[in-house]
Amino acid sequence: MDEESEVERMMSFLIRHWKWIAGWTMLAAVAALIISLIVPPQYEATALIAAAHQRYQLQFDPRIPTVPDAQTPQPTRALPELAMADSVLNGVIGQLHGQLTPDDRTLANFERRLSARAGADPSLIRLSARSEDPQQAQTIANTWAKDYVAYVNDLYQQAASDEAFFVTQTAEARSTLETAEQALIDYQGRNPGAVIDAQLASKQAALTNYLSNNRTITLIIQDARSLQQQLARQKPDSSTALADELAALYLQVDALNSQTTVPIQLQIGGSGPLATRTTSEQASLLGTLVDVLQEKSKEIDQQITALGPDILALQQQQQQAQVELDRLTRDRDVARDTFQALARKLDEVKVGTREDTGPVQLASEAALPTEPIGPRKAVNTLLGAIIGLVLGIGAAYLKDMAWHTTARRMAAPAITGAQVERLRTSPEGEGAVETVEMGLARSRQNDGEHGGEAKVSEPERHS
Repeated sequence: MDEESEVERMMSFLIRHWKWIAGWTMLAAVAALIISLIVPPQYEATALIAAAHQRYQLQFDPRIPTVPDAQTPQPTRALPELAMADSVLNGVIGQLHGQLTPDDRTLANFERRLSARAGADPSLIRLSARSEDPQQAQTIANTWAKDYVAYVNDLYQQAASDEAFFVTQTAEARSTLETAEQALIDYQGRNPGAVIDAQLASKQAALTNYLSNNRTITLIIQDARSLQQQLARQKPDSSTALADELAALYLQVDALNSQTTVPIQLQIGGSGPLATRTTSEQASLLGTLVDVLQEKSKEIDQQITALGPDILALQQQQQQAQVELDRLTRDRDVARDTFQALARKLDEVKVGTREDTGPVQLASEAALPTEPIGPRKAVNTLLGAIIGLVLGIGAAYLKDMAWHTTARRMAAPAITGAQVERLRTSPEGEGAVETVEMGLARSRQNDGEHGGEAKVSEPERHS
């Protein structure tokens, strides 16, 4: 029952105030239609941007590798926000400065005409521009798309900055290489390595010769002493045998050969004795030969001892010269390798700069719009009518509440006969009483509808 009562009450409310509600609805709908007719039409042009991966990766030198595109995924979620970057929009405003109104030349107003959003696939970006002139909307959208593609490609590829960097580094590497080469040339003009090598080789050859002679002398002395022992076993006054004489003679020849570079050859003819020496004389001669050879051995030892420091000093100088030469050569080689690597990388960057592909590409330019996107008269009129309906119901409700409040106040039980009599004798007279009685009647009617009861007692009203 309560729900039916509420429905009946609502229907009664709408029926009582339908004119008021309909008036507000019609007024708002007409106002919305008039505004839609007054506002100039808006045209929208849309350009499409596609994010794409590079087909190949240049790498002229493996020592400075380029990070493969597959290892640097495209931040597709950031692409729509990058399209609204201030630097991009300011560039578009600068290019179209003469075609824009003074209001649209400000960044805030110009930004209201644009929208950037991802398509069905995140790799597709829709750049839309709105304007009252369809040609201007197309121009803005296409200019914006081209600037955006250049901005994003430069941001992620950084080709221009990379080229400038490698140009500077290559120039520095070339200067370092030229300095290293000139230092090596200057050192070769004063390099004592060849002279030291020759001196060292001569000293080493002399040392080898001295050691060989000393060894030969040692062997001759050993043979001479052996022959002395053999002669000592013979009679001192006896003649020396031919074999002993030959052995002594050969020892003398070997001793002479150890002191000269030209070998001495001994030729013996006939079968007679070589000398008329006795055994004691031959032994004495051998002793003298041993003494001479020992003295010669001491001289050779002194020569060997003297050569040692000279050879060591020459070896030290040779190593110093070689170390300096190696250092300068190494600096030249490092500078050359660095220059070659940077030069190849610079060529790689230059080739990549000339390449038209990048992280994003212009997939489709904006076409000239032929149909306006707004204002939508039917939609605006319908929305105006809905708003008017809501406002009409609200206004009717406020009006009804105000009337009920006034009627209840005038028909309250607190109004007594004395108060009615005072109203009757007031300047308004019977008009005031009639007003109160009309309010009482209306209040009784409304209270009957709402189940309430508010009245003034009959004796009080006529007292």
